[in-house]
Amino acid sequence: YRPVSTFTGDVFSLGRTRNKILNLQKDNAALKEELSRKNAITNEVKDLKSVLDLAGAGRYKIVPARIIAVGSAASFSRTIQLDVGSADGIRKDMSIIAGGGLVARILSVSQSTSIALLMDDETFKVGVRLESSGTSGVVSGTGGSDLELILLDSTSDLRVGQRVVARGSANSQPFLPGVPVGVITQVNQIAGALTKSAVVKPFVDLNRISVVAVIVSKSKTDPRDALLPAPPKPIPTPTVTVFVTPSPTPTPSSSDATQ
Repeated sequence: YRPVSTFTGDVFSLGRTRNKILNLQKDNAALKEELSRKNAITNEVKDLKSVLDLAGAGRYKIVPARIIAVGSAASFSRTIQLDVGSADGIRKDMSIIAGGGLVARILSVSQSTSIALLMDDETFKVGVRLESSGTSGVVSGTGGSDLELILLDSTSDLRVGQRVVARGSANSQPFLPGVPVGVITQVNQIAGALTKSAVVKPFVDLNRISVVAVIVSKSKTDPRDALLPAPPKPIPTPTVTVFVTPSPTPTPSSSDATQ
């Protein structure tokens, strides 16, 4: 009887073990879900802090908003839907920023939500100027991750690494002056062209934002270049010093002297 009783005990143990495994799997899934929520909240808090810092530096009055949908609206291809609307003071043609700078402009508003056009959309255009020099141009969306800059003056200096800010619109709608836009990563050399063009990488990764802010009131003064992020520090080039030790002068032997 001992083998039969042992087999029966093993069967019951196997059932209990399966139940323990299932319970552990459920607990593990719940912990992963909780960790994911905490990470999402941490990222939102970080994004909110950065946009508040930018708005504070520019002395803008803002309404924070969460992106609740990404999609198309009418004939536009790159839009976002926000969880704020006219009840929050949002109106058409207001600028939207994130921690790094410009993101979009408001297209339409309902009482509790609004639709905005991202600046990488092919129909998006914003007047800009180059940092320090003040040279004017227009940045357009390309439908991809980069933007296109067209300078109106073909004689202007255009270099990789130059940063671009919004020039501002009439009555500051839809764009306010001084809002960071991006940095030039490539200059297009076209002989005989009446304008100069370049590729601009936006300061904000438009595919990875969840919290933004709508500017509802501008500052009384133009912040100029004050809102631009600190330029990256150059990486020092290591130098190698080579010390040359001269070989000792050979001393003539006595046999050499005799000869």
